[in-house]
Amino acid sequence: MKVSLCLLAAMAFLPWPRIEARPFTNTEGKTLHAEIVRASASEVTLRMVNQRTATVKISSLSEIDQTYIRKWLAAQIPPLRVTPNMVRKTTKESRKSFFSSSNRYYRQHYDLDVDFQNDDNVKGLEATSLKYILIGRSVNDPKKHKVLGVQIKEFEVPAGGKQNVRFEKEQNTYSEASSYGSYKCIGFVLYGTRKKDDREVYTFASTPQLEEALYSIIQLRERDVTDENFQSLGERGRSSRRDNWNPEDLPGILDPRRRETPSEDKERPSPPIIIK
Repeated sequence: MKVSLCLLAAMAFLPWPRIEARPFTNTEGKTLHAEIVRASASEVTLRMVNQRTATVKISSLSEIDQTYIRKWLAAQIPPLRVTPNMVRKTTKESRKSFFSSSNRYYRQHYDLDVDFQNDDNVKGLEATSLKYILIGRSVNDPKKHKVLGVQIKEFEVPAGGKQNVRFEKEQNTYSEASSYGSYKCIGFVLYGTRKKDDREVYTFASTPQLEEALYSIIQLRERDVTDENFQSLGERGRSSRRDNWNPEDLPGILDPRRRETPSEDKERPSPPIIIK
């Protein structure tokens, strides 16, 4: 609904609960207190103290108000449609391990990309960082969790455009019979912020438990071990994704016989004979 600012000013004097507002003045000098609900390049919708809203031409307002509206627009996040696309797969493996009484292992595979669609044909999304956090739960202690992987990607979305953000594939190996630090992946969290002002752009959690603790999780680092409330325990586990060795290598690495004095080198030359 489009109405004149004079009518809005008259309506503003009605007895309604007060709201946080600022004065807006038109080119004729009429002023009312209101807050911006939404705006485009040419119009602004204002909510007055009586809670009613109305749309006016930006050009009908003072130069100060027009500048304020342009800054308000520049600070807004454009409306986005976001679709996380996660492909999960679990495979069974049989192998020997120093840490498990069983030779049955499970390898979890996670492949994630995120589609961003900007529904605003005027304003684009500026440089933004998207953090992807993979969370695991201990197979021995359900109250214990671990950050299995953290990735950060930067992207932009043009006005009326789209962008696909693809992360590196993640893997996690665990054994239900493990006696040492085995964690089964239970889900992931996404957290996006605009770089220039650290303004929140997008949040997502794959389970209600992770959603409830999202703002605690995004403070954690890769390999951090936490309690059931995702508060850090000050422990750091092994990396589940970037290790240069495999669990099946551990029997040799930790073999006590490796500490024994090495045998003499057969190629070692005999000491010289000194003739006096």
